[in-house]
Amino acid sequence: MTVNFSLVLPCYNEELNIIHLYEEFKNIPDKNVKELIFVNNGSTDKTEENIDKVINQSNHEKDSNLIIKKLNLSKNQGYGGGIKAGLEVAEGDYIGWTHADLQTPLLDFYKLFNLIKNKKKIFGKGVRTNNRGYFGLISRFHEFLASKILGYNLKEINAQPKIFSKDVLKLFTNMPLKWTTLDTYVVYICLQNNIEIVEMGVVFNNRIYGESKWQNNFSNFIKHIFFNLVYLVQLRFQKNK
Repeated sequence: MTVNFSLVLPCYNEELNIIHLYEEFKNIPDKNVKELIFVNNGSTDKTEENIDKVINQSNHEKDSNLIIKKLNLSKNQGYGGGIKAGLEVAEGDYIGWTHADLQTPLLDFYKLFNLIKNKKKIFGKGVRTNNRGYFGLISRFHEFLASKILGYNLKEINAQPKIFSKDVLKLFTNMPLKWTTLDTYVVYICLQNNIEIVEMGVVFNNRIYGESKWQNNFSNFIKHIFFNLVYLVQLRFQKNK
């Protein structure tokens, strides 16, 4: 069975979002087989229970073209760790991820897929087009540092969604697990290997349920900035095969 595309959703305490994510993915207008992978990344709420509910619902729907998977990580493996676990079991010809916070419509993933399908050495990513105020300024600061340290003109590094072919996935041999450094890593590796990067404008919506795991915690925010800076220097000088 050929799976058209696989979408990995890392979930940490996203119990209220699960059913909405499932409905959004189910309504993507693609008649081929598509795969949704929920990664329950050490949640302490009812995230796992609600994932089980939508899997059961999907299994009872007739003529469904969905494959819904659940990975249950008993301990939180970090942002990159949750995504990496999902990528490892993905079966799609094209594979990617986005956040599970409903800030990025899952339809954007499908739109981006349609821009890159039928190509092998290609990487697609979103570019946020709306003004996000203070957090937008933080993003611009991170992009400035990343561009200077890594030697490429980088923009909207952490924007979602991201999607790429199986061939490109093979290049990601040293994926970082902590914070949001995975996004920087994959874009940098693609640039190093002359992979075509296709960008698509997206709107970053406000959160409806839950809260950011680092933006609303000053201590975590400072650690996030510091860790990303250290990682940028490490990434610049590491040897990638």
